[in-house]
Amino acid sequence: MKWITHQATAVAAALALHLPVAGVAAACVGAVMPDVLDQRMAGLAPTRRGRQKIFNAVHRGTTHWFGWWLAVCAVAFAVPGLQLGPMGRDVLMGLGFGGLSHVVLDMLTPSGVPLTPFSRSNKFSLKLCSTGSLGEYCFLLCVVGLVWWFYGADLLKVTRHLAHTKIL
Repeated sequence: MKWITHQATAVAAALALHLPVAGVAAACVGAVMPDVLDQRMAGLAPTRRGRQKIFNAVHRGTTHWFGWWLAVCAVAFAVPGLQLGPMGRDVLMGLGFGGLSHVVLDMLTPSGVPLTPFSRSNKFSLKLCSTGSLGEYCFLLCVVGLVWWFYGADLLKVTRHLAHTKIL
């Protein structure tokens, strides 16, 4: 899936779950984190060609395993004594949720996602649409349409409020 699809879907789902603003923003960031982490790992190579080779070797590997992202969500609520504060918990939950939504969306593509954290051989795929295909863009259009249908009036209110708010 393209980044825009990952981010739009994560934001839509975060809104549907009534996450606070910090959680929605973090979900948008978390929605691309698996790919960003893969790019950072590939950036360790000394040459551009080497980086692409490493990226191809690591992409949709351990960073695309659902367990890591479920653990981030669980830590946000389950770890006692974690001194994050309410906003910190919202951000951590949003990041985990965004990463989890990324993995679920990549599960829809033929390349799939790993079933175990350190293996690229056991993958699960629903093979519903390819990255960048018409099917992906139709899916994105449906997500945007549903968000507008359910949250359009609220989003307009927030936008108008922000437009009239004087900051500094």
